[in-house]
Amino acid sequence: MSGGRNRIVNGDGPVNAALMLVGEAPGAQEDESGKPFVGRAGKFLESVLEDNGVNRESVFITNVVRCRPPSNRRPDDGEIKSCMPYLSGELKRIRPKVVVALGFVAIKALTGSSEKLGEIIGREIDVDFNDMKLRVVPCYHPSAAMRNRKMRRKFEDAVRKAISLSRA
Repeated sequence: MSGGRNRIVNGDGPVNAALMLVGEAPGAQEDESGKPFVGRAGKFLESVLEDNGVNRESVFITNVVRCRPPSNRRPDDGEIKSCMPYLSGELKRIRPKVVVALGFVAIKALTGSSEKLGEIIGREIDVDFNDMKLRVVPCYHPSAAMRNRKMRRKFEDAVRKAISLSRA
C-alpha cells in the first residue's frame, strides 16, 4: 500500500494543541520532507492561520493517510483503513478542542458523512470517534480553496470559526 513513497509522514505540532488540522495524504513535497503541509497548499494554509493570529507551530497538523498514494491519487479505502490507528492515536494523545477536517477524505474519515462538501463546510459537528468526543469543523482542502475564490472564502470562514472555537 505504501509503494513509491520515500517516507512515512506523521503529524507535526505540539502535544497540547487546542487545534488539529487533518488533511487526506502527503503530497510530493511532504513525502520528500517527512512533514505534513509544506507545499503550496501548506503555505496557503499557514497564511490563512497567520491572518487569524495563529502560527503553524501552535497547531497540530496531520493527515488521514501517512504515505503518498501513487500518482498523487485520492487514498483508497484500504489505505485509509490501514492508517486510521495512527490518526486515532494522535487524536488520543493530543486531545484537541477542535479538529478541522480538510477535504472530503478527512471529512468522511472523521465524521462518516458523505454529504456534499458545499452543504457541510463550516458546520460544527460533534462526533464520537473511536470512543472520543470530537468537535469537527469540515473545510475545503487548501489546494482546492487556493484555486477557487468562492471556496477560498468558505475555507477562510471555516478556519476562522475553528480557531474561535478552539479559543473558547
